Amino acid sequence: MLAPFSNYPVNEAFERLMAEERAARAARADQPRTGLLQRILDAVSGLRPVASRT
Repeated sequence: MLAPFSNYPVNEAFERLMAEERAARAARADQPRTGLLQRILDAVSGLRPVASRT
């Protein structure tokens, strides 16, 4: 008898990976977005590092 596709370890790992990606995407969506011009001005002025804004 054949096992359903959803029981394969590869598919379970893929589903887990996709769930983590959806959670990460939702977390990024909750953060305020900074425009490109503002990030450039922040980097040039040196007031705030660009890496801390992402």
